Amino acid sequence: MKRSEKVDFLIVGQGLAGSVLALQLYRAGKRVVILGKKENHSSRIAAGLFNPVTGKNLSKTWMANEVFAQLHSFYAEAEHLIKASFFHPFPIYRPFLSIEEQNEWMGKSASPEWAPFIKKVFGGSTHWSGVNDPLGGLLLQQTGFVDTNSFLDAVKNFFQQQDCYACETFDHAALRLFENEIVYKSWSAEKIIFCEGTESLNNPLFNWIPIRPLKGETLTIEAPLPEDAIINRGVYAVGQADRTYKIGATYEPKDLSPTITEKGRAELEEKFSEIFLLPYTVVGQAWGYRPTSPDRRPIIGEHPVQKNVLVFNGLGTKGVSLAPFAGHLLSEFLLNGIRSGTYAAVDVNRYNSLYWKAVQNT
Repeated sequence: MKRSEKVDFLIVGQGLAGSVLALQLYRAGKRVVILGKKENHSSRIAAGLFNPVTGKNLSKTWMANEVFAQLHSFYAEAEHLIKASFFHPFPIYRPFLSIEEQNEWMGKSASPEWAPFIKKVFGGSTHWSGVNDPLGGLLLQQTGFVDTNSFLDAVKNFFQQQDCYACETFDHAALRLFENEIVYKSWSAEKIIFCEGTESLNNPLFNWIPIRPLKGETLTIEAPLPEDAIINRGVYAVGQADRTYKIGATYEPKDLSPTITEKGRAELEEKFSEIFLLPYTVVGQAWGYRPTSPDRRPIIGEHPVQKNVLVFNGLGTKGVSLAPFAGHLLSEFLLNGIRSGTYAAVDVNRYNSLYWKAVQNT
């Protein structure tokens, strides 16, 4: 890469957070350089599912209306900008487990609060062959998936073509901080933003933020699954470009061993068999760490002392959904100094007491 002397922003990390923010700043006319590593387990293994209704209790995602409006506009515009295909709006079907659940969603479907996200409520078994849904289910809209590997590769290629990408492990010893700029090796920038996921635990500037690694495993299978909807209950089944399906994901906060496990495979196969009455063949298994926060909201904003050093992290299990929304909030601050009321809900300063506690203990 040809290293320029002066840029506007240096972004460390090219997962979902770093990629989304880089594009948002670029579209605003800013000169951005990304420092990415060869691998990004969390973003690379993700199925890229986006769904406004999640969890065991089928609750609405935080700020769902705003988050999903930003999501749809961002990825559609990003496809046009970087000339790649990775955004796939697709209905998601969740089978009901009880008559009570069926009745509850029949009522919710008539509510203006829920109507934008509900396509149809089925009171009996559907046409999807091999799906175990004797009580029917909920067909959701404004849902789908982002092919995260295609997206990340396209972003990387886009910035490489402009000599604005370097593949390297960040060297903190080479970073120098001044009042109005940062200098890193041959680059100088107005600000640096760390978008490192669980790597922040090794970052001396942000190792105090409460990022909790949540391990997840996925399977890749071959099976005759429905092609016109994503089935998601306990596990999801998302079609891939090679006509296989990604099945996931486990949620393991304790066993953080950096490898796939038999336990993870057994759990996914058991849950898969509860939903699908179909033969299948496992052809792959993967793992990764999701960077979660205690309140399950993103973490963005300035270092408590070094104001030209910022963080964008904590996207957790909903990175595809939250990255455009949180990235927009952060870019509005970086570009225009705007801190909205919503910004306050994700501002890193909600955890600043942890920084001062860490300082006192050193």
